[in-house]
Amino acid sequence: MSLSDEAGRATDHRAAGLDDPYASDPRRPATSALTPWWRWLFLLPGLAAALYGAHGLLTAGSRVPLAWLTWFVGSALLHDLVLAPVWVGLGWLSARLVPRAARPAVVVGAAVIGVLTLVALPFVLGYGADPANDSFLPRDYGRHLLLLALAVWVVAAGWAVVAVRRSRVP
Repeated sequence: MSLSDEAGRATDHRAAGLDDPYASDPRRPATSALTPWWRWLFLLPGLAAALYGAHGLLTAGSRVPLAWLTWFVGSALLHDLVLAPVWVGLGWLSARLVPRAARPAVVVGAAVIGVLTLVALPFVLGYGADPANDSFLPRDYGRHLLLLALAVWVVAAGWAVVAVRRSRVP
């Protein structure tokens, strides 16, 4: 059903009799939930921030737009060719190996570890390290990342065990 078909309806029968506070009001057209007036409160500041950023990018000099374009295209390719297929593959694998009740814990654990790895990777690889200044990157960041990942997996595993046990209780 298209939006124009929805707009012509006097009531939304899909929400009739539901006690769902998020369902559309059955006395109003179904499209009433699609166009709230307050969406402009979020759209306008976001648009202003995007325009400010574009202005800064275009007026920063000749080298900055090329570096930004390289980063932007590189991150899109990294996402589309590496991160998204890995995430889809992990989802496919977890759907076959992990009980349904434990899947949220596994997915959240994997997402948290992924974000932690992306944030810590420059430190682990030592970008910006100065051999003359030992205090610049003084920690063993690889070991700390592994310890954090282990802690996240322990919490996720505990959450998964509790979820599976609760799902089996009659």
